[in-house]
Amino acid sequence: MVAPPSAGLRGDQPVPFARAAEHPLVMPAAGHALRSLIDGAAGRAAVEMDIAVQTNSMRVQKQLVRAGHGWTILPGLGIAEDVADGTLGAAPLCEPDVWRSIVLGMSRAGRTPPAVEAVARELLHQITSAVDQERWPSAQLHTRAAPTDDT
Repeated sequence: MVAPPSAGLRGDQPVPFARAAEHPLVMPAAGHALRSLIDGAAGRAAVEMDIAVQTNSMRVQKQLVRAGHGWTILPGLGIAEDVADGTLGAAPLCEPDVWRSIVLGMSRAGRTPPAVEAVARELLHQITSAVDQERWPSAQLHTRAAPTDDT
């Protein structure tokens, strides 16, 4: 949950979805993957959302929240710097929790082009660095070794 600093949100105090829905919300448009997660959480919490503005631009969402047009729901990595510099406040959502998995899958059939391997390594490096340096505080990294031909 992301709000102006004056809302007093804190990373160690989760916000129930029903409380978040009491505020006007700045949301991605219907059909956006994040919006689908949020709509599902609203349904599980049995609450109606007051959607003040819809935009798929995270930058615009943050600007609208700073300007006092509502609260929003964004991934921790996307707001970590804003929270650190005090321009936004944030807290994890609860009741229900809202989360998603990011999965990198690669074909086991055939030879993987070097460019694909390079991009995969860089993605893994960036994600691991963000988690290790606590720039993505809500993330949990789960790695699984690639299966061998014997599995």
